Amino acid sequence: MHRRRREPPSGATAVAPPFEGFHEWLLSLPWVVERPYSLEAPGIRCFGVDCPPLARRRLWLLTGMDRPFADGLGLAVIVPVDVATDIADAGLGRIVSPMPDGHVLMTVSSKSLGGQREREALVGSAYCYALS
Repeated sequence: MHRRRREPPSGATAVAPPFEGFHEWLLSLPWVVERPYSLEAPGIRCFGVDCPPLARRRLWLLTGMDRPFADGLGLAVIVPVDVATDIADAGLGRIVSPMPDGHVLMTVSSKSLGGQREREALVGSAYCYALS
């Protein structure tokens, strides 16, 4: 689930936007689709799984969320309550809102995640829960 990182040319320093290549990576995952966002909130992108073989159709990730909900990164995942509690206890995110079927929306902390690999690991876990 990890992509090979491109190295900047020697002597160059590159500062990438937080979601550079991230949306494309999400959409490359099996059964991931982008869903329209119904509220008037420019910049928010919603992703779900639509998996007919498992009879799963579920929203699982949002990007572009602003404060007061997001912690700099603007990334939120939908996971089961017990998983969200573990993530929050580890300081990796904050529960924002209850969702149907015993799930919650939680923001991902930009300060606690070390980088792209950690973010992808957390997102990968949320993806697995969306499919289960």
